[in-house]
Amino acid sequence: MMTLTGPFGDMVNRLAPGRPALKIAGDTAELSRLVHVAADELRAAMGANAPTPHPVGTVPVASVSHRPSDVDDLRPRYDALFRAASRASENMPTLKYMRETGDASVSPLTTLAAQDVQDLLAGRSRVFWRERHELIDPSVHTTAGVQWPEGQPTPSPIGARAEFFARSAELGRKPRAPHPGEVRIFREKGDPDHVAISAVRAGILAEILDEYAARIHPGAESGIMHFSAYDLTYFIDEGIGRELRETFGF
Repeated sequence: MMTLTGPFGDMVNRLAPGRPALKIAGDTAELSRLVHVAADELRAAMGANAPTPHPVGTVPVASVSHRPSDVDDLRPRYDALFRAASRASENMPTLKYMRETGDASVSPLTTLAAQDVQDLLAGRSRVFWRERHELIDPSVHTTAGVQWPEGQPTPSPIGARAEFFARSAELGRKPRAPHPGEVRIFREKGDPDHVAISAVRAGILAEILDEYAARIHPGAESGIMHFSAYDLTYFIDEGIGRELRETFGF
């Protein structure tokens, strides 16, 4: 389960509202294939037809049905957003204040974002997007952050996770449906090798994995992320994602 929910963090970051358009340029075909195979193993355990076609070329990725300029009441919406963003960003503590007072009420990343918003609204900046580290290129790297071997920041290539994913999947148990009359064994009762989830959640997990497989395949293109993606990212991270992570205790 830890392996299957592993792509969630990168997936959420790739769907973050405002993310610029990009095209995957890394050697990611093997990881994309492995993620899709894992999705099909979930489907097979539920009795669904598997294998299914690899989603590359069959699933529309970030298709845009309209542009902001097509919205009739764009100006009122912009004005309302301007006022809300101004109030929200002005109420964030500065990094200087946080250091001096030890205030840890918000993440430093939130404070930096608030400063970016204030600079944009005041016309002092044209920085519309910021990765977690300036070395990250989302077309070839994962988006969660960087590693620090020997004290130097190093971004992680997407394709490099294929070996880890394959090894973890091989070491873990294959998903299966419960046997007739089988009692669900909870982790806290001494059997950490068994994780029980509903068929509905297994089906949703398979769909999320296939979406990720499509988005990271070499040549996959994604348009700019609209704010409507926020509800989906929240569901993946704090909704089903949190539920599934709780099954393995982390």
